[in-house]
Amino acid sequence: MKLLSRIILWTAILSPAACKTADRTFSLAHSYFNSLATVLQQDAGNLWGVDLYAPTFFTDPETKIIYADRADNEGMLEPSGQIWTGQFPEQMNPANSTAQLGGMRWVMALWPLPEEAFDRNILLVHETFHYRQPELQLDPNPGICSHMETLPARIWLKTEWNALDAAVSLEDSAAARDALLDALRIREARLRAFPREARINEDAFLILEGLPEYTAYKICCDGTAHMKEQVIKSRIRHWDNESFVYAFAYHSGLTYGYLLDRYHVSWRDSLKKDASLPDMLYRTCCPGKDLSSDPDSVTKQKYGYDTVAAAETEKEREKARIMEAYLKTFTADTILAIRLGRFNMGFSPVNVQSMGDLGTLYPNIRITGDFGILEVTGGGCLISADWTKAFVPYHGDGWTLDLEEGYLIVPPVREAPLVYRIAEM
Repeated sequence: MKLLSRIILWTAILSPAACKTADRTFSLAHSYFNSLATVLQQDAGNLWGVDLYAPTFFTDPETKIIYADRADNEGMLEPSGQIWTGQFPEQMNPANSTAQLGGMRWVMALWPLPEEAFDRNILLVHETFHYRQPELQLDPNPGICSHMETLPARIWLKTEWNALDAAVSLEDSAAARDALLDALRIREARLRAFPREARINEDAFLILEGLPEYTAYKICCDGTAHMKEQVIKSRIRHWDNESFVYAFAYHSGLTYGYLLDRYHVSWRDSLKKDASLPDMLYRTCCPGKDLSSDPDSVTKQKYGYDTVAAAETEKEREKARIMEAYLKTFTADTILAIRLGRFNMGFSPVNVQSMGDLGTLYPNIRITGDFGILEVTGGGCLISADWTKAFVPYHGDGWTLDLEEGYLIVPPVREAPLVYRIAEM
């Protein structure tokens, strides 16, 4: 644990060498803006009927410097050559996301960005589509897919991915449709094991996160063959994700979007935020086919079910050990409880873990709120299921807390002898 003072005074004097470095950085940022604009101009609004390019800035989490493609509405950014620069507000969380800054909405990306133009533009187009989702009315607000942390869900998900991989790879149309039907049956087998909200949340995440991923590859890939290659690589890239609570949608959404293009050219025209991409594909390719029975042993063998199950079972043992330690930390050890009120948070979606009724565990997270700023880099942060409290282990070096003036940490009371709290003076 480390408590920070509220005010940090600093002065920076740039040497000639530092000035040259800054100039190179400004020039590089400007070239990145131009590269993104060129990619999106080639689309010319054809994919979604709107010009996707949006106000964009990059921010360095270490220096908190902003590199923007334009001026803001409140004069917080200053011109620096061909771009605008400023200081990223301490109360905001740097992330690959969208952000409200200087009286306007932006696409935000973390600096430094990937040097490879293709990888960089994939990231930026993904976030740019997030910017446009509200006006396209493709911005659902799903609940967390906590069921994706269970062993059966992960086994079925990866088996589904293997079947989708076959549907993408096979050149023979009939064989590809058979593989797609198998994938849809496998998906149904997974969803039948969970409450109806699991289906609703999965479908919504495919729209919320899957569509931006699909859009990024659709726009950045050099033709159908290149996109097919990238879809196959995506499965490999996401296979060993620490968690699938959020991250399942990146590959699944990309793949279902690719297959919808293959079989249903105009699927985007009437798309709504409550749509189901797999259901759309089913109605297009497999209407009337029975999805109600679980895949038989032959189908399981074809898509490596037993191999997936063995690997995931081994991972589950290690995961159970880790989660048991977290459970002990947050139920039997001394903790700090923070009432959240109004807050914002930035986190990586690939390692979020569900802890059932206790809430959701974030191994790394930055939370800003009325209380101040909490930054967690180790030990984990538990956010309650009702989103009203955050908890961190009281002892240890895995977090820093920068309290707003008028707040202090108070010791435990008899009714909760292991819980320190933040309170207003």
